[in-house]
Amino acid sequence: MSWLPLAVSIPAQTVVVLMAVAMVLAVLGHMTRVRGLLATGILLLFVATFGMILGGFGAWQDAPGPAPDTLRPTQLPLDGGSVGDAREDAERRVDETP
Repeated sequence: MSWLPLAVSIPAQTVVVLMAVAMVLAVLGHMTRVRGLLATGILLLFVATFGMILGGFGAWQDAPGPAPDTLRPTQLPLDGGSVGDAREDAERRVDETP
């Protein structure tokens, strides 16, 4: 996706400012009953929302995966066993390795 880095490079402050301007334009359009101003404000609000979603998706794509959880057992418990049993088994294996 060649367009994704462009969306990620747009700062979040720009999107927030665009949303604020869009809200002001939409409210002014309602107050003055000027349909063009209202439509412009609503359109800019949708554009800013789409940019926010696109930027969030791009940031999520570039983020590293979650850190491994050392407290969670990596293996499921055996039949009839509990998660605590699997954790104890994992600890015993760690203690037994030289």
